[in-house]
Amino acid sequence: MESRQRVGLIVGVAVLVVFGLGWGVWRLGTRFAELALQSQQKAEVAANAADSMPVKKGRLFSNDEVYTFLAAAKKAELIKDPLQRCLAYPDPPNSHWSAAAVHAYCQYRTQAVMSFADIQTLIQNGQAAELDQRMAKILNAQMTQPAARGLLDRTFEQDFDGSFDIRPLLDAWKRDSPNSAFALAASGYAYEKMAYKARGAGYMSETPQSNVESMDRLLQLADTDLQQAVALNPHITPAYGAMIEAGGLSLGDVYLASAKKHALANNPADLSIYGYLLWQAQPKWGGSIKEMRDITAMAQAHAAENPLLMLELSKAPSYEKLKDCDCHTAEQLAEYPTIFDQVSSSKQLADAGTAAESSHHLELSVVYFSEALRFDPGLSDERMHRIYDLNNFDESQWAVDEATRMLQAAPNDTDLIKARAYSYESLNDYPHAVQDMQAALVINPGDGNELMALGSMYANSMHDWDKAWETDNRIVKMYPNEPYGWILRSEIQQQQPRAGLRETIDYFAAHFDNSPQAHKLLLEMRAALALQPKKSLGGASVAKSMPAG
Repeated sequence: MESRQRVGLIVGVAVLVVFGLGWGVWRLGTRFAELALQSQQKAEVAANAADSMPVKKGRLFSNDEVYTFLAAAKKAELIKDPLQRCLAYPDPPNSHWSAAAVHAYCQYRTQAVMSFADIQTLIQNGQAAELDQRMAKILNAQMTQPAARGLLDRTFEQDFDGSFDIRPLLDAWKRDSPNSAFALAASGYAYEKMAYKARGAGYMSETPQSNVESMDRLLQLADTDLQQAVALNPHITPAYGAMIEAGGLSLGDVYLASAKKHALANNPADLSIYGYLLWQAQPKWGGSIKEMRDITAMAQAHAAENPLLMLELSKAPSYEKLKDCDCHTAEQLAEYPTIFDQVSSSKQLADAGTAAESSHHLELSVVYFSEALRFDPGLSDERMHRIYDLNNFDESQWAVDEATRMLQAAPNDTDLIKARAYSYESLNDYPHAVQDMQAALVINPGDGNELMALGSMYANSMHDWDKAWETDNRIVKMYPNEPYGWILRSEIQQQQPRAGLRETIDYFAAHFDNSPQAHKLLLEMRAALALQPKKSLGGASVAKSMPAG
């Protein structure tokens, strides 16, 4: 496979960094910087040092292990049935995922959930009683059928997301069925989600007072409905989850403790409840690693009854070892396979993939992104990130096919177009790569990153000097005060060779020779000039070398 670290690209990126340019996201061969997610807010870590629990030593995945894993994953992804596809998927190399937990989580992620459209139709047609009966069947299935674990929780999570748009419908349900525990629970659950959105994701000190007041008002409405709901039916698990979250947001520790007590007394093996408890126990909300470990231990006491609870094993060590960790050493990165030695949620696995990718350890990220997609195929961002990863393990055709499928649903998504272009380039299919790059530039003509990538490919991969020169003219014209166009220009003049290298060097020296790194690059240009045959030393003046306009 052609190396991703092409010399021309490396030189260009190095100089961009040196000059502190505003490109922000340049390709650097792998182009992962272009897709990097913003870092999460820094949270206190030192306060929990005393609670630190050692994690057994692990090791990074070998290339052979990743190749074997991807071969099995690719085969599994061809299976049409969602449950069978999930079950056929390989586990991470050297992991010890519980077969029972994997089976339970595959069922959980692929079970049919009642749609909001169905709920809306029943309420609008005056069939609130029918809706109550269907909700009762869903709850009964959750409590009695292994294949339906968490079904009511997922129904609430999917259908009652806290949007203001659904408020009139929930109010109509309550009016038509005033003694319905499900109507009250759905209403209270949605109010609490609205309160969470009103509060925002920042620290309380950063939250506007108007947001806090809106949150408190909505939480009071939520509490009224939720208390009535669990009084009518103490097994409606989503209601307790909303109450636990409400306690953590504003209603206080006493309220939270009461919600926790009643939730576990009536539903001791529910995954969603433990998920909310672990959320509020995080150090950033005033909890501790020890509290998270204690809750995890409580959950594992019921894992035989509900294997889904094994998903919670990774949360405390993941928070402790990986949150806000700028992990780059082999020892730090080797903790990933130990922390995720047992099956984890799709979100945890996706977060692990993102963190590993940011450290440029693609042998980890491609595995964890794949596992996240195993359980949640709808993770489009993670799927696009994996497209880039696949190219590093000789799976560029798979990457092209993935991007093509995604583009059928979003034909003007330039990120996907560029991902496919990179995959075509990795296959040495330059005509298709050029076609995609040009398509991306039609949609976004000001994308300097893609224009530079196109120019670099023309020069360093295709040796199409005329097109490289034409593209470089566009770069210099668009960004006259940035050095990359002049660096690419010097590369073309050196490699073709083409006249005018001396003038390019003089221009670079006059405008960009302002740091030791830039000066080193300038010396390399001059050395290349000295090695050129004399017949190519002359050339157009810098005025002719500059593009018109």
